[in-house]
Amino acid sequence: MNTFRLFVAAAVAAFFLGCKSDAPKTAPTAGPAAKPEVFLYAVNVDNLRLRDKPNQKSTVIAQVKEGAMLEGVGNESTNQEEIELRGIPYRAPYYQVTALSGDKPSGWAFGGALVCVYAGSRKDSPDAARIGAFAEYLKTLDPKDIASGGKAWGFVETELADASRPLADAAFILLERFLRRMEMEGEFYKMTEKVPFTEADGRDIYTDRFNHDKYPTTAQLAANGFRLVFGEGAIFPVVNWGRFQDYFGPRATHPLQKFINQRTAQQNTPMYDDGGLLIPLEKVADVAVFWEKFNRENPHFPLGDQCRESERWLRIVLTSGSDNTPVFSNETQTVGEDFRSVWDYIQQAHPNTELAKLTKQMAELCAAEGWKRTPKVQDFQAQVLQNN
Repeated sequence: MNTFRLFVAAAVAAFFLGCKSDAPKTAPTAGPAAKPEVFLYAVNVDNLRLRDKPNQKSTVIAQVKEGAMLEGVGNESTNQEEIELRGIPYRAPYYQVTALSGDKPSGWAFGGALVCVYAGSRKDSPDAARIGAFAEYLKTLDPKDIASGGKAWGFVETELADASRPLADAAFILLERFLRRMEMEGEFYKMTEKVPFTEADGRDIYTDRFNHDKYPTTAQLAANGFRLVFGEGAIFPVVNWGRFQDYFGPRATHPLQKFINQRTAQQNTPMYDDGGLLIPLEKVADVAVFWEKFNRENPHFPLGDQCRESERWLRIVLTSGSDNTPVFSNETQTVGEDFRSVWDYIQQAHPNTELAKLTKQMAELCAAEGWKRTPKVQDFQAQVLQNN
């Protein structure tokens, strides 16, 4: 289970992708969407350093406390640096920001220490004081105490019950991030190790039919924002996305509603376990295309790093397979019928997508190579990994 937690932590850190130089740039736009007028961030570490240049060797202008709110216009550095925060290495660029309290200092802040809670017009931006109060409250909670989940939910349901849609989005982003931190740091799987689950319980958990009120421990987990899942040969708690869907679905903006609905569906129907795929490759392709289209339609979505990572990972799975779902047969080193079939499916069901272009190249190359795993095919797969 510790290995599983380390994998999750590494995946979170991997959302930050690499760049090359130290010169500042303006955040790029995609498609017809206009660049947001303002970006709003919550500080996720204490004593965040604002610097005069976007690198660790530059002069510190000011320090900002955890939970403080910052704003920017989307300027980020082209370079990225790797810094460890709470035991997790983050590789991220710097953002040019201004504090919204105190003397309102401006400078460059390391992106891994920021949580973007809004990107859009200034007139529609959420109340920074109210979301800042929630960020400050989260700072007082112990992520290793299961009761903190219920307290965080309680703040949202009482203090932010009348939130505008952008404010509801910001509240969701901070709440989900805090609960995910609890999941990684709290080791709550040790609680479930002591529960006398039956075989029937295991089946109900796997099929999402388990009554969490059955045992005091599972009821406590559910009350604090968690649910049970079965994976890697064990039963353990994860953040309950169904609760997010029930509460934020009617309150969030349309893009966040789509995001929550998709994440909830993926939690309810896991696609990956023990190095292999649990669902048909065609379903994997459908999810990959969902994220591709979502990212194109919402280039400045505050949780865009997560969405782009989902698109990237699924694109790689569909061209390179996974440990226990390989593209090439271990015996014959030829492309399996399931991958040949899904590449045809993508061309028919999802034409004019980037995934269709990529898998068409893969299929045509494999066909030209007699569907064998040749050096040319391996080079193409390596290129896909490098470019994604």
